[in-house]
Amino acid sequence: MPGAKRTFLAHAISMLASWWGIICSVVLVYLIHPIPINKAYGFIIWVLAPTLAGEAVKFIFRRPRPVMRGEPVKVKTYGYSFPSSHTVAATMVASWILIVPEIRWWSWLFLLWPLIVGWSRVWLRAHDQIDVWGGIIFGAVCAYLFLLFGLV
Repeated sequence: MPGAKRTFLAHAISMLASWWGIICSVVLVYLIHPIPINKAYGFIIWVLAPTLAGEAVKFIFRRPRPVMRGEPVKVKTYGYSFPSSHTVAATMVASWILIVPEIRWWSWLFLLWPLIVGWSRVWLRAHDQIDVWGGIIFGAVCAYLFLLFGLV
């Protein structure tokens, strides 16, 4: 796939992993297979809390983004880099879909979602690979803790 097409695809994937994409995912899931509204609210909290926590972690690590190091980028970025909030959110979306019985039948579609989102963020040079892996691990730990404490 040529570079321009790959960049367009990476932008589309990155947009789907943004807040707008997550809200659209909730609506799509509800339209395909209506779930109780309390589970839809639970989904928003399931994704929102770890993503915001990831933003707080960025201020602890203060890892510069590629653009801050003078590298050319293909997307506008802001703030620090580690962990990638897009991949934290993608990991939380994938893990939530895997545990909700009403929609588990199509969860296989989301198993690779965090890796696909991570690829897009690295391709666009918004993050380095370590930021993406940090986002996936942070999201997985948050999902485990949510399950452990019954926050589903």
